This record gives sequence, C-alpha cells and structure tokens, in this order.
Amino acid sequence: MKPKKNGRKGSILVFILALIVLLSVLCLRLMEEGIREARHLDQFHRKDDLRIHAYSALDIAVGVLSEFKMFEGKLYSPAQGWGDPLAYAGISPTEEGVTWSVRLIDESAKVPIAKVKEKDLVALFALMQAEEDSLVDDDDGQPFYDSMMDWVDSDDEEREEGAEDEYYEDLDHPYFTPGKKINSFEEFRMIKGFSHDPEYPDRSGIFFDARGIETGNMRNFRESFSFFNEGPVNVNNASPFLLSFLCGDDERLYEEFMEGPSTGSGEGFYMNPNDPGMSPLRANSSIPLSTEVKMFRVEITVLRGMANFQLHAVLSYGATLAPQTGTVRRPPSKKGPNLGYPFKVLSIRENENMVD
Repeated sequence: MKPKKNGRKGSILVFILALIVLLSVLCLRLMEEGIREARHLDQFHRKDDLRIHAYSALDIAVGVLSEFKMFEGKLYSPAQGWGDPLAYAGISPTEEGVTWSVRLIDESAKVPIAKVKEKDLVALFALMQAEEDSLVDDDDGQPFYDSMMDWVDSDDEEREEGAEDEYYEDLDHPYFTPGKKINSFEEFRMIKGFSHDPEYPDRSGIFFDARGIETGNMRNFRESFSFFNEGPVNVNNASPFLLSFLCGDDERLYEEFMEGPSTGSGEGFYMNPNDPGMSPLRANSSIPLSTEVKMFRVEITVLRGMANFQLHAVLSYGATLAPQTGTVRRPPSKKGPNLGYPFKVLSIRENENMVD
C-alpha cells in the first residue's frame, strides 16, 4: 500500500508545481499589461510637453525663414540654405530623450486648384488617363473635368460627360453633389471617374483603384495642386510631374529647364521670373508662373519613446485664405497686428496626417 500512497503524494506535488508555474505566468502577464497600460497613459499625460516642443520647433523654423528673407530679400529655393531650419539654427530639444524634425514644403510651388483653367485640367487628366508610351488624346480628359465641374456647381444641369444628383442617387450608397468648391483631396473618392467604377472601368479609377488605394496619378495631383495657394506657381520647387506637364511632356525641354537659368545669376535656381528659359513653359499652358516662395506647408514631428506629436501648418507672406461658403470665423484678435509675426497662419492642425 505504501507505493500507492507515495504515488498520490507525487501527483499532488506535480499539481502544486504546475499551479505555481501557471500563477507565475499569469502574474508576469498582468505585470506586462500593467506596464504597457501605464506607458500608454503616460503618452497622454505628457502630450502637452511634446506640444510645447512642436510649437518651439515651429517658431525656430519661422525665425530661420524670416532671417533669410531679411538678408536675401526673397526666398526662391531651399538651395539658399533654409531647407533644414533646425540644422541651420543648431538648436536641439532641451529635454533628454526628445527628438524633433521639421519638413518645409513650398505650397506656392503648387497650382491653385480653384483657379486652373478648363483646357489645362482637361489636358492634365488626359495625360493621366493615357497609358505609358501611348499618344495623349485631349478628349479623354473631358469626362473627368465635366464630372468635377458638375460636382461643384449649384445647378442640376448635367454636362455632356459629367454627372449630377441623378447619377449619384442610383449608386448602392446614394448621396448628393455638394454644389461648392472641393476642399479636400479625399473628396475625389466621391466624384464619378476618379474612383474605380466596375461599370465603366475604361473611364474610371484615375485617382483611386478598385481597392480604394491612391494611384500614382493621385499622388502626383496631391503634390502639384493646392487648396491654399491662390497666386502663381514657383517653378523652382514644383514637383517633377508638374514640371513635366508644364513642359508639354517634352523631355528635351524638361532637361533644358532643369539645367538652370539662362541668365548669369550664378545660382542653380531661377530668380528672374522673365528668364527666357521659362518662356516655353508659359507657352504650353495658361498657368501663371513665378520664381518666389510665398507660402509654406510646415510638418513637424516630435518623438519621445513611444509617444509622438505632430503639428501641421500652412503659413503665408501676406496672403489670405478665401473663406469657404457656410463657414463661421471668429473675428481676429486686436493684438494680432501688434505681435509682428512674419507670417499669416492659413491653417494649423495637431496630430493629423494632413491639413487638406
């Protein structure tokens, strides 16, 4: 009988050891979850600290740009030295473990989307619709232009190749045209032709494919058009796609333009808006061109461990943003003009991917 009793004691011992191991694993798991939760909450509790760093970086960037404008007179290209304001200023975050970055984008190097003329948009959409190494037929761009105009106009008269409420009401998830200017690139997902349509695959999906993913055309359009700029386009910082379009898809002309100004400025960027090298670009489209930066998009990211803070702003020298229909704006502060801030803030957002 003794061996049987010893066997029971052994089984109990094994059970107790297994229970201890299980409890140890559960305790470790609870500790890991607790630490992870504490870190997660800490990110929000200390978010204001990162916010202060972000606005400090914005002030540094503005200060660097103002300094260059003061001494150079005009800003033309990052090649002047203002492209990396943090490196130029030589300032780092005062708090250990914090890193920051500033990205400056010339918003005035983009075409004003609300002011571009019909023939230019039709030609652009036709170029996007054409396959590589194929001839461009300008008529292929007309349906996209018509759909875009029907989307923004206030009437119910459908253009020859456009779409009004009657078309959108018949969709699986019906909606109506807004009858006002487009103010977001995401809005193109709703407009006929710009997203993939299984019924008209040959004339759809120019900006978004069947999976809803942005196409190369959408990325090029986003980099080349602006909802904020209302003036001429600075050719010095224009996207390669936009420059190619301005050159009429002429590779030889594109290469000649990229060689730099024909006048003897000694710089690798254009300073004279009447430079002969810009004449062919003006001949190919009615888009007004310039050589000066008037508006910046500033993208700031501040990191500390797993926490991050993003600040996006659009700043302009003296320009104002036309108010959207139906929007209510607070009256400007009486102290504003006395602050001496060198820019007008057209848009500023926190912790969002984009400002439009």
